[in-house]
Amino acid sequence: MERGHIPFPQKDTEVPEDRLEADPDGREPPNPEREGRTDGRRVKKKDLINTLNFLNFQGKPLFVGFRDRKYDSMTMYPALPDACGEDSVFCRWSPGTPPAREAVNGEFDHFLISGGREHIVVSPRVLEVTPSGIRFALPEFGIERSRRRVARHSVDGVGVKVLQNGVMFSGRLSDFSPVSFLALLERREGQSFQWLNPDEPVTVIFEKEGKLIYSGECGILCRSWSESSRVYMFTPRRDCIRRYRGREFRSLRHHTVPAPNVVFRHPVTEKRVFLRALDISSSGLAVEESSGNSVLMPGLILPRITIEIAGSFSISCAAQVLYRKVRASESGEEVVRCGIALLDMDIQDQTRISALLHQATNPKTYVCNEADMDALWQFFFESGFIYPSKYEALRANKEEFKRTYENLYLKSPSIARHFVFQDKGSLFGHMSMLRFYQNAWLIHHHAASRKGPVMAGVEVLDQVGSYVNEFHTLHSTHMDFVICYFRPENRFPNRVFGGVVRDIADPRGASLDTFAYLHPTGEYGGGGESFQLFPAGPGDLEELGRFYERRSGGLMLDALDLKNSAGTDENLSQEYRRHGFSRQRHLFALKQEDALRAVFMVTLSDLGLNLSNLTSCVHAFVLDAAGLSPGVLMSAYRRLRSHFDREELPLLIFPSEYAENRTLDFEKKYTLWVLNLLSLDGYFTSIHKTFKRMPHA
Repeated sequence: MERGHIPFPQKDTEVPEDRLEADPDGREPPNPEREGRTDGRRVKKKDLINTLNFLNFQGKPLFVGFRDRKYDSMTMYPALPDACGEDSVFCRWSPGTPPAREAVNGEFDHFLISGGREHIVVSPRVLEVTPSGIRFALPEFGIERSRRRVARHSVDGVGVKVLQNGVMFSGRLSDFSPVSFLALLERREGQSFQWLNPDEPVTVIFEKEGKLIYSGECGILCRSWSESSRVYMFTPRRDCIRRYRGREFRSLRHHTVPAPNVVFRHPVTEKRVFLRALDISSSGLAVEESSGNSVLMPGLILPRITIEIAGSFSISCAAQVLYRKVRASESGEEVVRCGIALLDMDIQDQTRISALLHQATNPKTYVCNEADMDALWQFFFESGFIYPSKYEALRANKEEFKRTYENLYLKSPSIARHFVFQDKGSLFGHMSMLRFYQNAWLIHHHAASRKGPVMAGVEVLDQVGSYVNEFHTLHSTHMDFVICYFRPENRFPNRVFGGVVRDIADPRGASLDTFAYLHPTGEYGGGGESFQLFPAGPGDLEELGRFYERRSGGLMLDALDLKNSAGTDENLSQEYRRHGFSRQRHLFALKQEDALRAVFMVTLSDLGLNLSNLTSCVHAFVLDAAGLSPGVLMSAYRRLRSHFDREELPLLIFPSEYAENRTLDFEKKYTLWVLNLLSLDGYFTSIHKTFKRMPHA
């Protein structure tokens, strides 16, 4: 081991012998002789013995200082203390430490027990120095001194990359604190350390086990000099970062009693950290640390934190530190407040924390609570959600409907979410969502009781908006779009969803597209014309995209996964099967004489998954209205229906004008509303305008 200097006594690293230009906190390293042996807090012998035994238990060294008689310089050697008795301790030289005879050339001065923030200086009497170690007679006390404003921690196994103006140096992290850290950088062939300009910021990256755990802009505080490697000290230049773009409507912060506990293993130091949350929302939380023992800095990735709430349940998630603010507490102590953003969370954990916080906002609102199925069915009938003609359509298969809904509402699978407004055991409002496309959730089953509070329907709409606002940024949610089918003549959805489109006034933010809905019966002319049905390929979808862009320019193809891919999104179908549900999607191209006339999307799911069968139907996108006869369209539809052996398979035709102009006997129209969740602020602004109330965003 090369001889180390006092600024780096914690770890056996290849540190150049020449000293740093400055101490990590801008202070000179301690000089016991200059500072005097009595400066600082006295540590009694019994406490000193306990500290030495703790070092032995942990396998950590203390540092033995010898002063060179010729040059009057101090050199520190690491040594591992044996179990300590009452009066003396034997310390064994660490592997690689120079032989004892080299130390004998110097005069023993003191030994030092280094902590992250404080160190203990001990001036004992030497009983013996041997090739294997050194024995001390313990004095009555040692002196504890505070070296640093913020504790530093030894580090192992963290790689460092430093980038500046197209140049990159690599190395390893030596020690760490949130206000400064040391890195040993290596110079590769052809590189010069002169390329790192200390007057310019650098980007520093920490990596551990192949994963990035920090990146941030830093300044170069000081450096040591050596030809092939150098120790640099860096200090973060920003006390706040922005993980997501700014939003006007943010998740509500809650101060719960008792406050949640936050537990995690620090990604740099590997030490377990226990903190109390000052406030919490579904998208983040704030914690408070002691300033001297702070370990969080902006940009640090926390791969796994556990949030323990009132001892009743806990959730785990990935997170990132967003800001670090130093302030004085009520007692006058300097503390650090840190904001933490939640980066990803299992979707079932999303439900648990959302349910808790929605209840904190309004105790009458529930998220994915275990439903009373009899009460739910009664609510559907009494609210008019299941009207006579709809019941007639499902009556023959009512037992299958019941089984499907028991799976949805009692097991709360990851593909479905439901929200209710309930008071004194009575259900007054209900809304549910279904993830039916890769990154789009379908809002359906919106109903409110005619006997309940006037705004019950708006309350559950607020719940859905809050949930979307809280979790759409998390990868596990798979939520880039929210979609909804509604009848244009229905005033409430037209007022709400149509109003959002009108207020946002950008088809790439929110859009409406209308389908004609029918159950084809009878024959249509032209059935004898030849046509071909092929699995739709990328070229077919590209042509569909050009047609739709000219026709609408909205978001429908993005939300329905109909852009540049002919895949069957098997991963999502597997997720359905895992929860005991069925889901299939198939794409077909209808061609005549090599000309693309229409694209069919066949979706198949459990009976009643959507009560209007909008998840088990055929969407027909007609590209060539003049060239495609109704007879060919219907013949292709019947072929698809027979291929999948489905008697009940509604047909939705886009654009709806095709059905009108060709006098097809359609039953009704459905408008597909799509919201791009990058436009959530526009959505909430519109909702506020419509109902003259602030949504629970």
